[in-house]
Amino acid sequence: KANYPAEFMASLLTSDEGNTDRQAIEVADAVGLGITVLPPDVNQSEEDFSVVDIENVAAIRFGLGAIKNVGHGVIEAIMNDRNENGPFTDLFDLFTRINSRDFNRKSVESLAKAGAFDSLAERNEVLVNTERLLEFNRALHKQRDEGQQGLFGGQAEVIRPRIALDPTEPAPKDDRVTW
Repeated sequence: KANYPAEFMASLLTSDEGNTDRQAIEVADAVGLGITVLPPDVNQSEEDFSVVDIENVAAIRFGLGAIKNVGHGVIEAIMNDRNENGPFTDLFDLFTRINSRDFNRKSVESLAKAGAFDSLAERNEVLVNTERLLEFNRALHKQRDEGQQGLFGGQAEVIRPRIALDPTEPAPKDDRVTW
């Protein structure tokens, strides 16, 4: 703890995964030690809490596995795709690339409320449009799984459609803190 405080606190937070009361105390301890604790992010988080370098200062990035209602299958799909194809550029890129049976309403809402999509879209926008985004995801992957053929044989190129999202007001700060 004295020589590697960020690494120690990240390990401690990971070991207490699932115990939110204990993690709240440990996050407060980390902040008290001058360690920044960053929110989860689909483009940067690992499954567990991890130490990241922010301008030559160690910080702790919240792990995706610590978010309630987000299964291992979704986390694995996000991390594998991100590692193979690079960071997600926007919300449609994420919903186009992720194909997991566990990617459902509960997991999307939990990721949005935790702030894991904040680098891609506003939380309330994701929450209001969750069902529309999931329908888009299911239809696109069903098309790919059925292997639609092109006009002259061979695999048809999948066009990356975009859907219109309902406009929303940003989530109030009180709601974001509660989530």
